[in-house]
Amino acid sequence: MIDFHTHILPKVDDGSKNEKMTMNMLEKLSLQDVDTICATSHYIPDEYEITREKYDLTFNGIKSLNSKINIVTGLELYISPDLIKQYENKKIWGINDTNYLLIELPMDFFPIYAEDLFYNLKALGLNPIIAHPERNSKIIDDVDLLINLVNQGTLVQMNSGSLIGEYGSLIKKFAEKLVSMNLVHVLGSDAHNDSSRPPRLKEGFDILHKMNPDLYQWILENEKLIISGDEVNNIPEIYIKKQTFFGKLFNNKK
Repeated sequence: MIDFHTHILPKVDDGSKNEKMTMNMLEKLSLQDVDTICATSHYIPDEYEITREKYDLTFNGIKSLNSKINIVTGLELYISPDLIKQYENKKIWGINDTNYLLIELPMDFFPIYAEDLFYNLKALGLNPIIAHPERNSKIIDDVDLLINLVNQGTLVQMNSGSLIGEYGSLIKKFAEKLVSMNLVHVLGSDAHNDSSRPPRLKEGFDILHKMNPDLYQWILENEKLIISGDEVNNIPEIYIKKQTFFGKLFNNKK
């Protein structure tokens, strides 16, 4: 299994506080049969703007201490109208230095420029992956916002904790809905430490496997393609449950 979203590098964002914590997090992941993790530190303009030099120094230090899990480079990029310019200026980079970019939306709104930005990224040969959209309140209210992005080729990363229930029942229920609709393409723990937000990837995979075994198999077959920078196989068809006449009537009366 691959953990596509971790804040495992110490002292670069709000994730791991020190090397000891990082090693504890890596040990927890190794016990879950995770063989590869993406060290996706935050990149947030004016808050966490890590340079590549500092990132590589920290990354290589952890790599030298770890022998159990393959660690690859990455960032969790906070969405910005300047994202393409930041990429072209080499201020930001993709997962394992490929053209796959993990991009975070705000939690409480959906930027009006988001769809155009994702379209333009695809036009440049970049492959955006939305980080944990199941936690975005506007997408929870209107799943079509996410469907439109996926239909234009955007991938979705879900937090395993969303399926486990770490963020509450509302997000858990919506995460389950996305799994049932085939609107998940990779999983990540979004681990920040070894206690309050530890890496719990396998539990999420187990839930996904039980709910949607075909989607589970697709993810296992395609996650290594992403790490290597290759195109994924045909994205699973989005499943939208058709409502009956009486179901529509009932919903309209709510």
